[in-house]
Amino acid sequence: RMWKPGDEVMSITGGGAYAERIAVHERQLMRVPASVGLDDAAAIPEVYLTAWDALVVQGGLTSGRWALVHAGASGVGTAAIQIAKAVGANVAVTCSGGKVAAVRALGADLVVDYGAQDFVEETKRVTGGRGVDVILDVIGGDYVNRNIAAVALKGRVVQVGVMGGATTPVNIGAMLAKRMQLIGTVLRARPLEEKISLTQRFIAEMLPLFDTGVLRPVIDCRYPMDRIAEAHAVMERNANVGKILIDVG
Repeated sequence: RMWKPGDEVMSITGGGAYAERIAVHERQLMRVPASVGLDDAAAIPEVYLTAWDALVVQGGLTSGRWALVHAGASGVGTAAIQIAKAVGANVAVTCSGGKVAAVRALGADLVVDYGAQDFVEETKRVTGGRGVDVILDVIGGDYVNRNIAAVALKGRVVQVGVMGGATTPVNIGAMLAKRMQLIGTVLRARPLEEKISLTQRFIAEMLPLFDTGVLRPVIDCRYPMDRIAEAHAVMERNANVGKILIDVG
């Protein structure tokens, strides 16, 4: 057996964790880092695996390159900033004006207030007109063509969400001219063995960085299960920076 009763573990799930008890394959489990409490560990698996898979595994982000992360103050966004810096990359993010300081404090090299600035112009400026190497996008919609404009020659746009719309006209000509890649990805729909393989690689490459403090979960607030509607309202208002945790006990 890989684990015994009483071990503190964490994992991605097959479709949500609003429950006192869930079943997860033992090879998907990860130890809770010593530097992170069991409750706080709930803020790690989904967002850090998503961000790392998108930026590093799918996007090929490496030291010295530029990443652009949309929704930089979200759970995935705050994880992505830390991961990009951990691999030695430069990271630009978009967020609302009220969250600029919080996102900058996480280590972002460029913070774009999407309500007042154009992320295409700003990323072109800091990269000398070249564009960014990897884009992590949870928005979709009209961001798709703007991402194509912002990405560098042979760059990659990794689409992990569609909060701004699931369908949109796409400038295929610009994609061809840049010889870029537009990659769609999601964790939930993957076969079990693929999830296990990804988890085991994350354990080897990223989990030790929580022990050293290079990575740390960003938690905005906590709510008991009987106040879950309030937690959802915070998210719907786009008021949070990082994760919202629910105590289901």
